[in-house]
Amino acid sequence: MKPRIQAAWAGGLALVAAVLLFALHPWLLDRSEFALLDARFRLRGTTALENPIVIVAIDSKSIDEIGRWPWRRSTIAELVNRLTEAGALAIGLDLVFSEKETPRDIAAVRVARDILRERVIQEPGVATDIAALDEALARSDTDAQLARALARSRRTALGYFFRTALDEADAPDELARRIPGIRRSQVSVAKVPAQATPPVLTCTGLEANLPQLQTASRRSGFLSAVNDFDGVTRRAALIARCGDAYYVSLALAVYEVASGKRTMLLGNSFGFEEIRVGERAFPVDEGGKILINYRGPARTFPHISASDVLAGRVRPGELSGALVLVGPTEIGLGDLQTTPLGGAFPGVEVHANVLDNVMNGDVLERNDSIVAAELGLIVFLGTLLIVVIPRTRGILMSLACAGALATGLLSFGFFAFLKWGLWLNLIYPLTTIALVFLAVEATRSLAAEARSRRVRSMFATYVPPSVVKQLADDETRLQLGGETRTLSILFSDVRDFTSLSERLGAEDTIKLMNVYLGAMTKIIFDTEGTLDKYIGDAVMAFWGAPVPLANHPERACRAAIAMQSALQDFAAEHPGLQGAEAVRVGIGVHTDTVMVGNVGSQLRFDYTLIGDGVNLCSRLEGLSKVYGAGILASQDLVGQLPASFKTREIDEIRVKGRQTPAVIHEVLGSSPWAQEEAAWRDAHALGLAQYRAGRWAEARRALEEAVALRGHDGPSTALLERMRALDETPPSAWDGIWSFETK
Repeated sequence: MKPRIQAAWAGGLALVAAVLLFALHPWLLDRSEFALLDARFRLRGTTALENPIVIVAIDSKSIDEIGRWPWRRSTIAELVNRLTEAGALAIGLDLVFSEKETPRDIAAVRVARDILRERVIQEPGVATDIAALDEALARSDTDAQLARALARSRRTALGYFFRTALDEADAPDELARRIPGIRRSQVSVAKVPAQATPPVLTCTGLEANLPQLQTASRRSGFLSAVNDFDGVTRRAALIARCGDAYYVSLALAVYEVASGKRTMLLGNSFGFEEIRVGERAFPVDEGGKILINYRGPARTFPHISASDVLAGRVRPGELSGALVLVGPTEIGLGDLQTTPLGGAFPGVEVHANVLDNVMNGDVLERNDSIVAAELGLIVFLGTLLIVVIPRTRGILMSLACAGALATGLLSFGFFAFLKWGLWLNLIYPLTTIALVFLAVEATRSLAAEARSRRVRSMFATYVPPSVVKQLADDETRLQLGGETRTLSILFSDVRDFTSLSERLGAEDTIKLMNVYLGAMTKIIFDTEGTLDKYIGDAVMAFWGAPVPLANHPERACRAAIAMQSALQDFAAEHPGLQGAEAVRVGIGVHTDTVMVGNVGSQLRFDYTLIGDGVNLCSRLEGLSKVYGAGILASQDLVGQLPASFKTREIDEIRVKGRQTPAVIHEVLGSSPWAQEEAAWRDAHALGLAQYRAGRWAEARRALEEAVALRGHDGPSTALLERMRALDETPPSAWDGIWSFETK
């Protein structure tokens, strides 16, 4: 299976796993998403307030001035009166008055009053005392004072608590007895099928206000908080169920008081769809909860100390038309919540945020359409990575692609939160990006490592380690099926190897060949050549494959020169090596277009060359002995060498099995010609020209001069012997090209 297909399969499986995670919602990922949501709140900071919501705080200042909490209800009554007189539009009390507040001496006063009433007929003067006692009782009955203040205000909403835990449940008859006391918070219209059982907050117990207080207030609402599993308050229940009816929260009750409208529920058999107060409608989840759009950290809403209200230190008009929430903010009173913006967040300010959300209608949205969009986003991102990553080059590029997608996703999520109030679940798309990236990249890396091992195994004995690394890092340089390339080829062979091996014996011959072949292979590798094979004492190598080389003719020629140079000092560098002094080689080098690739069967193959150029190069190596030259090279190779190389043309030939003639050169070194070499070089060149022109007498004189000047010149001697063998006369139809009929 191709690596890309393997990577696609791995990515597909990772995408399926991501979709399953999205369906299962594991705790760890949900906790991470909550952290991302909280981060969005913190990054956004404080937003502008549009509604006149004020918190009258029972804070440390108030407690210092008025006394420790709880205060007498006459004080609360006075606070309600002051707020009413200041023009507050609605007053929500984040307080519960579930028990009577009876002074210790009230019972004795009542007994005394009743006794005096029995004597009022007999002793008319007692009526004055009775009036005094009635006045004392009125002052002492703080519950009645608070009830009268609530009734006069006609703009208050009281809070009460629903208990929702099973271990806090009231007995059924006790709960039934208490429920009528909260009828002022009951929803009048609830369009939900009778058989529906929506996942709404449901009470198991009730802690309500005293009936006389509950009746005196205009509305009431529950205070019960809804915390996520990490203990953070991100949601608020606007509706709860107790018995067979639905009830509103304190924030919704205050909004009802301010607007003069009543709440209506709309839903289906699966749950609630929206809550409507008059003409204002806002979305809720199936359980009647909203995601609180917090306006900022604690004290974002205006705070006024309750002691300042009671003492008349509030500026005129400051509370006129305001929606006032009265509640504790002092840490020691314990009504603190943990929110996305931090802990120690007063519960009364949570209600203020909910009330502001309701009034603006801008609660955070998260509905079925958003969930479906998130699922589509997961599939899209996963598919995109499956397509893109296998086509990238290297892990850094694929990591950059995945990082860009993650960054774009985070940016869009924050923008949607800031611009439209949408809570897009980011952790699952991010998890998808991570899973697909890791799966695809791991599969690709494993496949690359497997390919790298195959390449190393295949080429470790052919090419130098640096080339093996290039092939392993970039397999695109290698086409294992074979390809046509222009390469430079080298053949070398030890002269008189048969007689040498016969003289040395098998053991010493093997020792000699191991050292010799090691030295020759090092030279090939040093010039970035590829070792094709050893053929007994012969070496075949080439340059330009598997890694392309722009100057492969020069590298091949330098390798041939280095091999001949190394043999001059071979015996000295290996003292005691039998036969080292007798090693002489002939080398042929040629540049041609050939087929290169793996040749063989599935059981056995070699990375080698096929083509006419291979045969010609082999013939050049064999002819080096005929011409007495250390290195013979073709015109195709010599024509691509730098001018600094010392070469000379020595003949034009046809080899057996090849009709096309080839001009051949002797390579003498990589440095320019010395001045003292010019005479014999020019003499040989003149002799070669005369030889080709058929003027053999003139050719013989020039070639003999070259031999005399140099002392020994193999190519000149070879031409002289050829002319002598032909009786000094050119054959008929002479064209200057010599054909070899044997290999």
